[in-house]
This record gives sequence, C-alpha cells and structure tokens, in this order.
Amino acid sequence: MEQRQTISQIAECVISEMERMQYSPATISTFRVKAKQLSRYVQEKTGADYFTEELGRRYLADTIGFPFAENRWLTSPESAHMRCVRRIGEYQLYGAVLRNYAKKAKILGGWELGDKEIITTYVESVQTADNSEATKKLRIYHIRQFYEFLASRKISGIHDISAQIISDYAASLQGESPVYTKHRLATLRFYFRFLWQNGILEYDWSFAVPKVIAPKNRNVPALWEKDDLERLLKGIDRGSPAGKRDYAIILLVVELGLRISDVSELRLDSLKWERNELELIQHKTGNRVTQPLLGDVGWAIIDYIRYARPGVESPFVFLTVNAPYTQIQPGSIGCILDRHRVRSGIQKKRGTASGMHSLRHALARRMLEQGTPLSTVANVMGHTSYASTSPYLKVDIEGLRECALSLEEVLTDA
Repeated sequence: MEQRQTISQIAECVISEMERMQYSPATISTFRVKAKQLSRYVQEKTGADYFTEELGRRYLADTIGFPFAENRWLTSPESAHMRCVRRIGEYQLYGAVLRNYAKKAKILGGWELGDKEIITTYVESVQTADNSEATKKLRIYHIRQFYEFLASRKISGIHDISAQIISDYAASLQGESPVYTKHRLATLRFYFRFLWQNGILEYDWSFAVPKVIAPKNRNVPALWEKDDLERLLKGIDRGSPAGKRDYAIILLVVELGLRISDVSELRLDSLKWERNELELIQHKTGNRVTQPLLGDVGWAIIDYIRYARPGVESPFVFLTVNAPYTQIQPGSIGCILDRHRVRSGIQKKRGTASGMHSLRHALARRMLEQGTPLSTVANVMGHTSYASTSPYLKVDIEGLRECALSLEEVLTDA
C-alpha cells in the first residue's frame, strides 16, 4: 500500500519539479516559505501534516479572508498563498506540477524527452499551410504540456505511456475551460493517431483520450450595451500616459474590431494618415486588410503618440508605460479591459466572457442590427469563412426574427 505523503514531503517534490521546469529562484523561495506556513497551520489544526481540500479552503479563509466579500484583484502575497495551496493540492492529486503558461522559447528544445525526432516529424507532416503560425504554435504547446506531465511522472517517452497515464493527464485538466480542454485533448488525439498510422506506435492510443463535450459557441458572451461602452470609455483617465494608451487600444477594438494580437503588432507605418486608413497584415490569418481610420480612433492614437508614447526608437505603436519601453504584449492588452471595467463599476455577468474579444462580438452585433451584410461583417472581423462569423447570428435574435417567413409566404413563393 502506497504511503500517504505529508505536506512537507509534497512541498519538496514540488520544489524539485519547479527547479526542473526552470522556475525562478525567487518563485521557488516564495513557495517554500508559504508551504511551511501551510504545514504549520495544518499541524496546529489537526495535529498531523496531511493536506485535504477542506483544510486548504480553511487556510485561505483564515489567512487572507478568501473568498472575498468584494470583487477585487488579489495582492501579490495573497496570490502566493493561493498558488501554494493549488500546487500542493495538484501534486497530491496528479503527482505533477501543472504549468499554466510557457516561457518564451524555441518551439522545440529540451522538453521532448527522447521523442524530439518523432515530434519534429509530426510537426513537418501534419502542420499544413492552411494553419496560421499561431495555431501551429498552440498545437505544439498542447503536446509540450503532455510531455511535461510525462516528465513529472518520470516517463521517458511516448513508448512508455499507458491508458492510466492518459487518464491521469486528462483528469489534471479539471477546472480548466471546457473549450480549451477540448482542444488540448483533441490535439493529443490527433498526435496519437498520427503515430499509429505511421507505424511509430503499435497501438492507437487516440481511443484512450477522453472526449470533452463543450457546447458550440459557448464563448459568445452577453453583449456590451451602448450605455456600458460609454461608461467604460468615460471612466478611463485620459490625463495619464497609461490612460491615453488604453483609451486608444479599447477604441480600436470597439470600433474596428481588431484582435489583440493585431493591436500588439500594430506599427507606425500601418497608419496611413494621408488616406485616413489603417493597413495591416492580420496576425491570425496572414491576410492584408485596410480599414478606415475613424475620427475618434485617429485622434485617440494621435493624442497617445504625441503626449504619452515613450520617445524611443520602436516600430510599434503601443509600448509599455514603464522602462524598458517595449512592444506591449497581447497578454497585457487582455488585462486592460478588465482593469477599466472594474474601475468603471461595470459588473461582469456570471458565466459570461468579458475580455477584449467580447468587444469584437459587440461590434459584430451592432453591425448586424444595422442591417450590415454577413459578408461585410466577416471582412471587418477578419474571418476567412462565414463559418467563423455565423456564431454572431445566434445572438442577433431580432435580426433573425425579421428574416423569418410565415407559412403563407412560403406557400406563395413555392
């Protein structure tokens, strides 16, 4: 019978895994301190050093007052306590430290165990020109996450896996977005099928990968009303450099429907002032698009460039507020809306998305309500097919009602 591990023993295993995964010394040191605090708390409460989810909840309630009565951001110390409890719990359940992000690094390099040649063959054979670079990298990242799980279980490569290992990996994704989990497992399923079809594996392990049922278009959010958008924009402090930048960024998404990757990659030479146009190559599709540089958007960008943009040599329009002044990353842009939404007092509806992408949905809805053809909406949204645009139709209930035919009309036209 396997002996149950104490919190102290689990913490040492977690630290070993964090070192292997090249976490920073400061992050590891913080975890070590918080793990000792958790261990002392549990021993005082129970007289033993064994972790349970209930004890983890009680620890967070007594230490940082979580869950909070008000809707607010976690402080750094509070986040450290949360991460400690999560990592201890995850390792006890899955025997692994689950990284939720990847460092910027080469697509291949160091994580493939003994399967680098196999993975390279898969990438070269399966990733076609029909997929954007972002999609290719995401699929490889999904495979990388699986291999990091294998490494945490001391498994040397794909030839040593079992149905139990696959099941444990799927279980480790519990709590993630159903849509994201569905895509991660689908990538793994395709990878196994490729290995079997090409004789690399003797058994088709794709059948052992569980399927996740995620409702189609689940991520279509409750739409922003006009009053909410006006309240959001008026609430931004345009007297500060960060406010000028954020205001211009949010307007670009609200009025032109740009993706955050395109906002991040927007260059100074994309601004065609002489024609009042914005010209760029979409990051996701690789297509060149031209959009009108609407008056309020144009003036917001001018206000930022003249009075707030750091005076450094950079081809990108939007830069970080603090030195070193570099191109603002998509992840940072994604946090901007939530920050200003909270400051404006706009409540997020439970079970709905409220990130930057929700503003694209709001633009599509407004266009449909104004009778804009679906083909035009698809062009503005940067979709390569109507299939990508059709989810917006399901939220335009009034528009769909206007399209409905009565039985009499059907019989008359027949």
